[in-house]
Amino acid sequence: MYKLLSPIVALLLLLMVIPASAAQVRVFVEEVSVVGVQNRDEMKLTVQTLLASRLSGDNIIAVGSPGDADVLVKSTYVTVGKVFSVDAVARTSGGSTITRSFVQGESQDELIPSVGKLAEKLSTELIRLNQGSGMSSFANAKALPAPSSEIIKHDQQQVRRAPAGDFIKPIYEQRSTGGWLSKRLTGAANLIALGKSLNDGSREVFMAENGRLSYYRQGTDIKLSAEVEFSSAEKIISLDVVEAGDGEQDIYVTMVRSGEPASQVWRVKGEKLVRVAEKIPYFFRAINLAGGPKKLYAQGMGRDTDFYGDVFEASRSGSNIITKNPLKMTQYGNIYSFNQFRDNDGKIMTAAFTPDGYLAVYDQSMKELWRSNDKYGGSELYFEKEDLSNARITSDRYRWIFMNQRIQVTSKGEILVGKNDGFWVLGNARSYKKGAVFCLAWNGSSLEEKWRTKDTQNYMPDYVFDESRNELLLLQTVQRPGLNNRGASSLAIKRVE
Repeated sequence: MYKLLSPIVALLLLLMVIPASAAQVRVFVEEVSVVGVQNRDEMKLTVQTLLASRLSGDNIIAVGSPGDADVLVKSTYVTVGKVFSVDAVARTSGGSTITRSFVQGESQDELIPSVGKLAEKLSTELIRLNQGSGMSSFANAKALPAPSSEIIKHDQQQVRRAPAGDFIKPIYEQRSTGGWLSKRLTGAANLIALGKSLNDGSREVFMAENGRLSYYRQGTDIKLSAEVEFSSAEKIISLDVVEAGDGEQDIYVTMVRSGEPASQVWRVKGEKLVRVAEKIPYFFRAINLAGGPKKLYAQGMGRDTDFYGDVFEASRSGSNIITKNPLKMTQYGNIYSFNQFRDNDGKIMTAAFTPDGYLAVYDQSMKELWRSNDKYGGSELYFEKEDLSNARITSDRYRWIFMNQRIQVTSKGEILVGKNDGFWVLGNARSYKKGAVFCLAWNGSSLEEKWRTKDTQNYMPDYVFDESRNELLLLQTVQRPGLNNRGASSLAIKRVE
């Protein structure tokens, strides 16, 4: 159902921010409370969007912020078994209740018509009240102070201000950090990987868009040295750099063509990028497992599965891939969703994303020991695979497989994980607006936060930690690509101390 809704979500959200005329009641639909469902975040946005769009009409207009509204609508979505109820209350900006209403349904198929009936009930009452007493009954309502019981005072506590640096840390860690920000870079890059450090103190930085590989040198500034463009049928989904057996650095460009992995390997030759292997049917990733040396790993794709078989340690001979030492994975784990770390006793543990975006820790037998309360990761990067068996249900010939933020582990055993927050995420429709990197450490029973970066001002598609320099590189999308432009990116570097 969510995939059916996703193509119209963007249009519906636009309707929420159209300016209202003076004769209309301006309504803001607040975030919906959801109880009794697993996909809470998706359902919050679904009900909020549906209700906002159906409240818009000749006499009522849904607006995009509470400050522009005459009336605030708060609703709750509750399910018990297959039965659901949507309850709504409309209040003035001053907090006075105007009207209440609710609808019920027997199944998810009745959600859209039920929200339409709820909007009709609310609209009828709001229009009646507005016509009877004029707009002053809503627009001129003054905000009342909150009851004293709702104001939490910290009489016995000293509230500490958040540090002004780029890292937010507990009270016992008050070290500051420095930073560097690049100029605007052409192209909305999805991926970043680091090459070698050069004699002049600069380093190689590689970035990838959907169909383009770019090679930069980053010192006091950042300069584009070379780039290659691929065909429109090829899409890059992972970018990794690892030292080969001959001491040179291989750039693994994992790409999908016609729904199948068809990866390539490139090298830097002078000022150029040179391809040394292609059409390799593997997904690749270079990982510092448990904070150890970086190694190359590979996994295949199944006929009916997105990722198939074990994750193997890999090496290359021409276009041939040699695999060994398979890794034991979690039930839903794949090459891009995990990493390993050691506990205080030196035992290998696995940190991995669950299918719904939570971070979990597993022991050596892949028994789950802990799961986060908040979601981590979040990416707009995906590839498609033909899925005709579910086309009738999804109304889409293809299945969308979204990538995720890579989990990195330092030599100290600290776990670094990215987290993007979205303006909206519903089915295949995703649009993130800010991101951060979290540093977590295992305390024997759970992962606890050691520090995190301040939120970026833009979507953060990827990050990488250069442990040799103790620097965190954050890739940001400052302009999304359009029909006639490639968009733009920027690179921020934060010193971790």
